Amino acid sequence: METRHARIIRLLSDQRVRLGLYLLLLLPLLLRRDITPENELKYLQIADEALRDGHFWCLFLDGAAYADKPPLYLWIVMGLRRLLGFHCIPLLELFSLLPAFGILVVFDRWCGVSMQLRWRVAAEAALLTTAYFLGGAVVLRMDMLMVFFITVAMRLFWKIDQGDTRPALRWAFAFSVFMAIFSKGPVGFLFPLAGIFVWLGREKRLRDFGRAWGWRTWLVLVVLCGIWWGCAWLEGGGAYLDNLLIHQTVDRAVNAFHHNRPWYYYLYTIWYAMGPWALLTIPVSTWGAVKKIGMEPLVRFFLTISATFFLMLSVFSSKLQIYLLPLFGFVNYAAFLILQAADTPQRRWPGILRKVVYGVAAAMLLLCVAAGFFFPDIF
Repeated sequence: METRHARIIRLLSDQRVRLGLYLLLLLPLLLRRDITPENELKYLQIADEALRDGHFWCLFLDGAAYADKPPLYLWIVMGLRRLLGFHCIPLLELFSLLPAFGILVVFDRWCGVSMQLRWRVAAEAALLTTAYFLGGAVVLRMDMLMVFFITVAMRLFWKIDQGDTRPALRWAFAFSVFMAIFSKGPVGFLFPLAGIFVWLGREKRLRDFGRAWGWRTWLVLVVLCGIWWGCAWLEGGGAYLDNLLIHQTVDRAVNAFHHNRPWYYYLYTIWYAMGPWALLTIPVSTWGAVKKIGMEPLVRFFLTISATFFLMLSVFSSKLQIYLLPLFGFVNYAAFLILQAADTPQRRWPGILRKVVYGVAAAMLLLCVAAGFFFPDIF
């Protein structure tokens, strides 16, 4: 007869059950927290202004052009406002939380063959409770939506790179890259472009670059971006399009007018942006790379694209801790793949660390429950 402990383990082995549990634990915080005036209130105001004035492709804040972000996330805010007649904050929060859950699902399936269940659960718990990942999952921001599409795009590329020749994968890759761009901007394009280029160069297979970045991808990007930019030009004129394509991209990257930080900014901010797990995942990833432990192709891929993106962000002059969000999942799962490979009868500390992760992650999620009831403004 199955024991209670065995039933609990069997239930938690189903990721759908775990995601439901995470939702229940975060629900008090989602229902009780106040919106932040700096970003969330601004997005609501932009959506109200767009609905009031009949703007769809061009966004404005207090009458001034707001080309900082693509319109996708603001369309979601506008659509729910039109549907319900008011801004329902818990419902809007789902458009940050559900992409975060989607990232967990993609990585769980991606690593399903390479990782045992207990290690996948530990990696999942660590990623969810990473400081800026958890924060990005409960606040109204478009970052998590972009990271979801980037993660999907990189997963599709991996399938293509492993020999899957289905044309549907190439079309899906192209569409995912566009959706990443349309969620947050050029980072959604640069992450998969630079990461894949460096990975194939490292593997001495640059001739395979066109397998993902072939004519289908460029056709999709040209057509869909052309429609977007053309509609923005028709609605807002050349000045708005220049603001969108030049001022908010090139000017931010080269000589930022906003969030200008030194090149070494991420060398110290990553430790608390990925906290508390940066103290585990970064040293473990470095140790595995140096000692050549667990360096299977998937781990090398995760570490290569993470390092590429980190260096690329460090070169750009506009910097914020949340901009590191796309690399969290890749560093996290690479570290846990290395820990699994290092877990042997002669080396028991990886297994001990895994149990520590379970305990700390559970405590952090319980603190979120307490924060939802007693300190709802913590986020």
